[in-house]
Amino acid sequence: MLQTNLDYLDNTIQQKVRDAMLEMRTDEELKKLGVDNVVVSETLRHLATQMAYYSRGRMAIVDVKAMYKAAGLWNLSDKDTQIQITWTLDSKHLRGLAVDLVPTRHGQTWWMAPEQVWLRMGEIGESHGLSWGGRWKNKDSPHYEAP
Repeated sequence: MLQTNLDYLDNTIQQKVRDAMLEMRTDEELKKLGVDNVVVSETLRHLATQMAYYSRGRMAIVDVKAMYKAAGLWNLSDKDTQIQITWTLDSKHLRGLAVDLVPTRHGQTWWMAPEQVWLRMGEIGESHGLSWGGRWKNKDSPHYEAP
């Protein structure tokens, strides 16, 4: 089960995230790009969830699906089990030092938002003292963490 409550975040970033989200939700540029809200996708992550994420693209389809089920996550397509989505077993999510923020459009999470949306959100997050995963070699645009 994914944690989405900001109270699960470490005190060192909790207020930064709240302030960044408030600005993202009221930013005129994001509104013009079609964003109607910004929501928390995940905060504190359990080790079983991190291990399930890490298994993608590294283990057999049946094993990845078993790990997702054991972690209480959604059922993946066979194709999705083979797509790597994390490169570490030591995510800052495990310590409450990271959050994933996602724009919404028409009340639905907008994972396929244009790059301009993610970039503007990243700029806002960085202006509040957060490190943004969109700057990484292996981009993780929804990800914000303690520097």
